[in-house]
Amino acid sequence: MNSQLRMWVLGLLYGFSGLVAVAADGVATPPIVPTPKSIKMGQGQMPLTAQSRIVVMDPQLETHAAVLAQELWLLTGWKLETVKLDPKPGDIVLKIDAAIRADESILAPSNLQIGRTQDMAHTISITDKAVVAGWDTRAVCEGTATILQSIVAKDGAFSLPQMTIKDWPHADYSGTMVDCGRQWIPVSTLQALVECCRYFKVRYIQLHVGDDQGYSMPSKAFPRMGTGNGSCCEGVPPKVWTWEELEELEAFAAARGVGIVPELETPGHHQAMGRPYRDLFDGPGCMDMASEELYLGLDTVVGEMCKIFKSAPYFCIGCDEANNGTGAGPWAEVYKRRHAIPNDAQSVRNGNEIYVVHMKRMADICRKYGKLTIAYENFPNDSRLKNDIIPMIWYPHAVAQQYQQQGWTTITVPWTEEHDWNMYVCNGSRLSRSDRVLGASSMMWQMSAVCVANGWAQNQRRSERTWGPDSKLDNADLQRRMEANRSRGDGVAMPVKMETEGVAGGRVIRLQHFLTCRQIFGGQLKVILSCAGLSGGEIRYTTDDSEPTPESLLYKEPLVFEKTFVLNSAFFVDGRQIGAVTRAKYDWNDIVGYIEDWKISGPYTVDGKSGAELFDVAFAPEKEEPATWIPFVPLREDSTVPWMVEFDRYKGFTGDARVAYLKCDVFSPKPQPALVFVGTDDGVKVFMNGKPVHGVNAGRGVTEEDRVAVTLNEGWNQLLIKVNNWTGGYAAKARIRSAEDGRLEGLKIRAE
Repeated sequence: MNSQLRMWVLGLLYGFSGLVAVAADGVATPPIVPTPKSIKMGQGQMPLTAQSRIVVMDPQLETHAAVLAQELWLLTGWKLETVKLDPKPGDIVLKIDAAIRADESILAPSNLQIGRTQDMAHTISITDKAVVAGWDTRAVCEGTATILQSIVAKDGAFSLPQMTIKDWPHADYSGTMVDCGRQWIPVSTLQALVECCRYFKVRYIQLHVGDDQGYSMPSKAFPRMGTGNGSCCEGVPPKVWTWEELEELEAFAAARGVGIVPELETPGHHQAMGRPYRDLFDGPGCMDMASEELYLGLDTVVGEMCKIFKSAPYFCIGCDEANNGTGAGPWAEVYKRRHAIPNDAQSVRNGNEIYVVHMKRMADICRKYGKLTIAYENFPNDSRLKNDIIPMIWYPHAVAQQYQQQGWTTITVPWTEEHDWNMYVCNGSRLSRSDRVLGASSMMWQMSAVCVANGWAQNQRRSERTWGPDSKLDNADLQRRMEANRSRGDGVAMPVKMETEGVAGGRVIRLQHFLTCRQIFGGQLKVILSCAGLSGGEIRYTTDDSEPTPESLLYKEPLVFEKTFVLNSAFFVDGRQIGAVTRAKYDWNDIVGYIEDWKISGPYTVDGKSGAELFDVAFAPEKEEPATWIPFVPLREDSTVPWMVEFDRYKGFTGDARVAYLKCDVFSPKPQPALVFVGTDDGVKVFMNGKPVHGVNAGRGVTEEDRVAVTLNEGWNQLLIKVNNWTGGYAAKARIRSAEDGRLEGLKIRAE
């Protein structure tokens, strides 16, 4: 292994080696997430070297062994040989043992029924060999995820701590949902999510393939699907994946023990399906659930999706927020006479019951293709569907108990996560261990590909409290373990590491929006890409938001940007991409004009007056009376916004209901109109040359929402800003631009 690779690998592993370093009196427990049900630490280490091998004792595990070999290569630099017999010291042994049983019953599907089982367990025994035995292939995959988290780096060598583990999922359904109907999510990003879910034993990824904005699923029967796509959150509209891409994704996930749950939104959130096929998939506010042709179309689409996604036993039919137009289609009255309510002889009487029949028909279609049916809680709560539908209880209402009392099997989806959250304690509900709770999931609604690729870490906490809701909860310890695994998980999923550095005063300022993950920067920004560089590997990148290929630009040195850019990069060895694409989007913002020379005066208070009332009280600075002024000291050099004036940093300024003033002189080479952008927490008054030009009295955080038109005289002009603090901290920032929102030529600032 070359020295460059050695340094990269050790850096990756030492990122959390303090948690797995060899202790003086034995071996420390690895920072495993989720916590194993049973773990007993030994007294030594099993060396992991270039001579170690992966021994496959069952042909079913050969595909996973290849996956594990690549993961170990990325984490250690060792290319381990895969063999089928004769385990030796230092080897990692994989085998299936159907006799391994969990020590508790697990609610899980079998033959299209939900019941209790003690399947799905695995054991790990590390002595002079590391033996991972599982009830099935997925159980072995979950065991090897623990192996990856347990590798120790010390003095340039790698090892595994000697230990014995027995583990199993408390619940079958540990999942996450990714929204592919509102922003474009490339398959490479889904592969990164699969890898990270595998790493933390998240067993299912739910693909929300379509919504009102867009539709990503290919259809051989309906080829116009996805041709009218839009997007939300200023994102890239969804594109249509290819059939072959999704077959590869399914195989990729299955080899890692992750099942992909397809989701087709019905009867609402359907507009992207309805636009190209209005007579079939559209309707009056939602799909026309009284149309027989609709079900022929849905049967076909569900069948196509199930033909690709075979490993997961579930299918989601949506059913959230579809309350408009139910039963309003032209065939509704005929439909009511022809159909009866599920599990009842009563004919359908209204739109609500048409919806109930729709869900039963969809469940029958899913069952026809070997799937159990999941739906978002928000549909008509009719207990006659309790054996056909598995509700995801995801709204922040304590309705899980009601569903359980009626006999439903439910999945918990935290909307507001508490520190004591687990799959039984959520959204105000408190369920018992005997209730039919299939598991829990998390939602990635509306997120961009950048956000999905970088937001996988949220699944760690969900997995911890779903895999083992009875594990002792120490939030500080869990946070430490989660942070310890972040860099390693990234290294396995997305080998290219991306770092930024400001050039000549340039800097990253803030996150534009959490759903886009676009960063705002100003000035010049240097981007450094790095990776292991294994066996002549190289980094290829694009700046037009296309996917990197072996023919894309070759990374040779740091890249410098001074305009908006999208950077996608990937690691290639011998023309083959290793891992997923690392993605970033940066929006450029001209930072020239921010004021960093101020004098500060205050604080000013009036007994009995609130912060809001002080807005109308004129103190000495705005009356041009003598006042005490102190200089503004810009925030430390590594701050993203050194021009932010945080009044709480100054002695005596902290407190509610007080006022502070800022003043400076602005030089203009000629008379001209200009713009002052000002952001304050809370209220603000702006004075130019002694005259009030702007005022807002509001409780708010600092933004640049106030755009003030001013006229500058030739020479020096006095700018005075008043900030009235309602409660809590208070701050301000300002910049001066031309009337066209460009740079103001000849601008000078002084504070005297």
